[in-house]
Amino acid sequence: MKKVFDILSWLMLITVIVLLMAFSVKKQKSANCKVFEVVVAQSENYFVNEKTINNLLKDKNLHPLGKIKTEIAIDEMEKSIVNHTLIKEVNAYSDIAGNVAVEIVQKRPIARIFTAINSFYIDENGKKMPLSNAFTARTLVISGNVNFTEKGALFSLARFIDEHAFWKAQIMQIHGEENGDLTLIPRVGYQQIVFGKAVNIEAKFSKLKLFYEKGISEKGWNNYSQINLKFKNQIVCTKK
Repeated sequence: MKKVFDILSWLMLITVIVLLMAFSVKKQKSANCKVFEVVVAQSENYFVNEKTINNLLKDKNLHPLGKIKTEIAIDEMEKSIVNHTLIKEVNAYSDIAGNVAVEIVQKRPIARIFTAINSFYIDENGKKMPLSNAFTARTLVISGNVNFTEKGALFSLARFIDEHAFWKAQIMQIHGEENGDLTLIPRVGYQQIVFGKAVNIEAKFSKLKLFYEKGISEKGWNNYSQINLKFKNQIVCTKK
């Protein structure tokens, strides 16, 4: 008899649990989204904000506020947000109460290119980024006679500068000359640094750093008008 009673007790407990789970699921599905949170990862750039995301989702009729869980298309929200030209990553999710949050990582520009007809950023992956009306990033400037191709030689040079704190602080501009050479413009001093083509990048910067440490420290920043790195195993300087 006791065994039968134990079995019935367990069956009743399981039934109650199943009913509670069914009720909970039904309640979750019918819960309206009352809170929509936009979290933009901390960055030195401010291309997008909460208003940007709210407007984007409203334009596509994907904004979750006021909708029940079954009406909220999380995957479509993510796709729409990540397709924004200034956004790198997005993660959208909902909680048990039916509220929704999106976490966003912006793209990071490493340089701004000025051509005769337009201007744009390039990101850390060598992809073009449009300018933003909301924010102007402080980056390396590339100007003059340049022909940018994704992940080409010019990108390799910009990325090298971006990845090395010393050069990122020192070099403010790359200018393309009519003869195809690249000239670097430093933040400190008035000399032009003739880099030549964007080849042997690491070796050329190693030469330049040695010159900064040995040559300029002895002669002074303003003693030269031009520093030429084009030639192998040597630096040719032009005095003022």
